[in-house]
Amino acid sequence: MKLKKQICVLILFTLSVLFLYQPLLFATDDSTIAVSKKRPMPEFDHTLHEDALEEPGCGACHHILDETSNKLIYSQGDESNCSECHAQTAVDDIPGLREANHASCTACHRDLKKVKEPAGPTTCGECHKK
Repeated sequence: MKLKKQICVLILFTLSVLFLYQPLLFATDDSTIAVSKKRPMPEFDHTLHEDALEEPGCGACHHILDETSNKLIYSQGDESNCSECHAQTAVDDIPGLREANHASCTACHRDLKKVKEPAGPTTCGECHKK
Protein backbone atom coordinates (compact mmCIF):
# COMPACT_ATOMS: atom_id res chain seq x y z
CA MET A 1 0.00 0.00 0.00
CA LYS A 2 2.85 2.37 0.82
CA LEU A 3 4.36 1.85 -2.65
CA LYS A 4 1.05 2.71 -4.36
CA LYS A 5 0.83 5.92 -2.36
CA GLN A 6 4.39 6.90 -3.30
CA ILE A 7 3.69 6.20 -6.98
CA CYS A 8 0.51 8.31 -6.87
CA VAL A 9 2.37 11.19 -5.22
CA LEU A 10 5.14 10.93 -7.82
CA ILE A 11 2.64 10.94 -10.69
CA LEU A 12 0.78 13.95 -9.25
CA PHE A 13 4.06 15.80 -8.75
CA THR A 14 5.17 15.07 -12.33
CA LEU A 15 1.83 16.20 -13.76
CA SER A 16 2.00 19.40 -11.69
CA VAL A 17 5.48 20.19 -12.98
CA LEU A 18 4.43 19.53 -16.58
CA PHE A 19 1.39 21.76 -16.15
CA LEU A 20 3.43 24.62 -14.66
CA TYR A 21 6.14 24.46 -17.32
CA GLN A 22 3.82 23.73 -20.25
CA PRO A 23 4.42 27.12 -21.95
CA LEU A 24 8.18 26.50 -21.98
CA LEU A 25 8.04 22.86 -22.98
CA PHE A 26 5.46 23.03 -25.73
CA ALA A 27 5.76 26.55 -27.16
CA THR A 28 5.18 26.82 -30.89
CA ASP A 29 5.77 30.52 -31.39
CA ASP A 30 7.68 33.46 -29.90
CA SER A 31 5.69 33.36 -26.65
CA THR A 32 8.68 32.11 -24.66
CA ILE A 33 10.89 35.11 -25.29
CA ALA A 34 9.60 36.73 -22.13
CA VAL A 35 7.61 34.31 -20.04
CA SER A 36 7.87 36.24 -16.81
CA LYS A 37 4.73 37.98 -15.59
CA LYS A 38 7.04 40.75 -14.37
CA ARG A 39 8.24 41.35 -17.92
CA PRO A 40 5.56 40.26 -20.42
CA MET A 41 5.99 40.27 -24.19
CA PRO A 42 6.04 43.79 -25.66
CA GLU A 43 3.24 44.94 -27.89
CA PHE A 44 4.45 45.47 -31.43
CA ASP A 45 2.94 47.91 -33.91
CA HIS A 46 3.80 46.39 -37.27
CA THR A 47 2.24 49.23 -39.29
CA LEU A 48 4.26 51.86 -37.42
CA HIS A 49 7.47 50.03 -38.26
CA GLU A 50 6.49 49.46 -41.89
CA ASP A 51 6.00 53.20 -42.27
CA ALA A 52 9.15 54.20 -40.34
CA LEU A 53 11.66 51.77 -41.84
CA GLU A 54 12.93 53.03 -45.15
CA GLU A 55 16.18 51.13 -45.69
CA PRO A 56 16.55 48.18 -44.99
CA GLY A 57 12.76 48.15 -44.68
CA CYS A 58 11.20 44.79 -43.89
CA GLY A 59 14.64 43.20 -44.09
CA ALA A 60 15.55 44.75 -40.75
CA CYS A 61 13.58 41.94 -39.13
CA HIS A 62 12.55 39.61 -41.94
CA HIS A 63 15.74 38.25 -43.44
CA ILE A 64 17.19 35.01 -44.69
CA LEU A 65 20.79 33.93 -45.12
CA ASP A 66 22.00 34.17 -48.69
CA GLU A 67 24.45 31.28 -48.69
CA THR A 68 26.35 32.48 -51.77
CA SER A 69 27.22 35.88 -50.25
CA ASN A 70 26.93 34.70 -46.61
CA LYS A 71 24.86 37.82 -45.85
CA LEU A 72 21.41 38.40 -44.46
CA ILE A 73 19.04 39.60 -47.16
CA TYR A 74 15.36 40.38 -47.47
CA SER A 75 13.42 38.09 -49.76
CA GLN A 76 9.87 39.30 -50.34
CA GLY A 77 7.39 36.49 -49.84
CA ASP A 78 9.77 34.46 -47.67
CA GLU A 79 8.86 36.26 -44.45
CA SER A 80 8.49 33.93 -41.50
CA ASN A 81 8.34 33.92 -37.75
CA CYS A 82 11.65 34.70 -36.02
CA SER A 83 11.60 31.32 -34.29
CA GLU A 84 11.85 29.60 -37.69
CA CYS A 85 15.60 30.31 -37.62
CA HIS A 86 16.30 31.52 -34.08
CA ALA A 87 16.08 28.92 -31.30
CA GLN A 88 15.59 29.88 -27.65
CA THR A 89 19.38 29.85 -27.21
CA ALA A 90 22.19 30.55 -29.66
CA VAL A 91 23.12 27.75 -32.06
CA ASP A 92 26.46 28.06 -33.82
CA ASP A 93 26.57 31.62 -35.23
CA ILE A 94 22.81 32.18 -35.02
CA PRO A 95 21.86 34.24 -31.96
CA GLY A 96 19.08 33.02 -29.70
CA LEU A 97 15.59 34.43 -30.15
CA ARG A 98 15.78 36.84 -27.23
CA GLU A 99 19.19 38.14 -28.25
CA ALA A 100 18.13 38.54 -31.88
CA ASN A 101 15.05 40.54 -30.92
CA HIS A 102 16.96 42.75 -28.52
CA ALA A 103 19.73 43.32 -31.06
CA SER A 104 17.22 44.38 -33.70
CA CYS A 105 14.80 46.40 -31.59
CA THR A 106 16.77 48.14 -28.88
CA ALA A 107 19.88 48.63 -31.03
CA CYS A 108 17.84 50.37 -33.73
CA HIS A 109 15.99 52.53 -31.20
CA ARG A 110 19.26 53.54 -29.49
CA ASP A 111 20.92 54.35 -32.82
CA LEU A 112 18.00 56.63 -33.70
CA LYS A 113 18.16 58.37 -30.33
CA LYS A 114 21.90 59.02 -30.79
CA VAL A 115 21.20 61.01 -33.95
CA LYS A 116 18.21 62.77 -32.33
CA GLU A 117 15.63 61.00 -34.51
CA PRO A 118 12.24 59.87 -33.21
CA ALA A 119 12.78 56.45 -31.67
CA GLY A 120 10.99 53.73 -29.81
CA PRO A 121 11.65 52.61 -26.27
CA THR A 122 15.12 51.62 -25.11
CA THR A 123 14.64 50.38 -21.57
CA CYS A 124 13.17 47.07 -20.42
CA GLY A 125 10.12 48.59 -18.74
CA GLU A 126 9.24 50.74 -21.73
CA CYS A 127 8.75 47.67 -23.96
CA HIS A 128 7.85 44.99 -21.43
CA LYS A 129 5.06 46.86 -19.62
CA LYS A 130 3.48 45.34 -16.56
